[in-house]
Amino acid sequence: MCTGDAQVPGSIAGALRMTGAGLDYLNSPAAAELPAAAAGEVLAALGVISAKVTAAHAAFLRRFDAADAHDADGYGTSSAWLAAMTQLATKDAKASVRRMRQLTEHAGLAEALARGELSWSWAAEIIELTRKLPAQLRGDTDQILLDAAAGGATLDDLRYLAACALQQWLARHPDPDEDDGFDDRYLAVGTTFGGAACLRGDLTPECNAAVQAVLEALGKKAGRRTAAPRGSGSTTPCRPAVSC
Repeated sequence: MCTGDAQVPGSIAGALRMTGAGLDYLNSPAAAELPAAAAGEVLAALGVISAKVTAAHAAFLRRFDAADAHDADGYGTSSAWLAAMTQLATKDAKASVRRMRQLTEHAGLAEALARGELSWSWAAEIIELTRKLPAQLRGDTDQILLDAAAGGATLDDLRYLAACALQQWLARHPDPDEDDGFDDRYLAVGTTFGGAACLRGDLTPECNAAVQAVLEALGKKAGRRTAAPRGSGSTTPCRPAVSC
């Protein structure tokens, strides 16, 4: 069966053969004839393929692990099986299992990887950024960060959004036995005459660092200075942000 120029495999075995054949060509002398100036497009495409491979590996490993299929070969864990059967170092085999379990807990990130919309590197960053949030909030926060990434946000932008989400939750759920200073923390953006923005807030050091990183990144992109003189706040306008 064919769709356009792409042949669709009819089985998993067929898909693996096609994948292997494609990679064999990319590693062959014929591929070396590509001009260096065009290699960037190949690298970008390989990044998408790598994300999809990561998602597929995690999905099959999830099924393998859930069924304890490693027992059939005499191995007590999936990581031990991976180390013995797929030429992985023990630490890398354990990392593969850990990644699979992380993606199981972050289904939205796994789906974005499978679509090639997100790299594993960024997925791992998002997992770490939302780690301190309660489990019931991680899915929604993951989606906010995914939407931001799809809209062109940088990692610094994602760190800022995640820091605000965490600070907002902590402000609403203070520890009664600990005064951590979150009760009076906030960040708000108002719109003034002509659509200009006015940023006000009282931030923790962590959230302040995240905000400063975003402002610096935006300033560099725009070719302008973002930091005000020492002792004063930043006066560079930025895009609307969430209250936290």
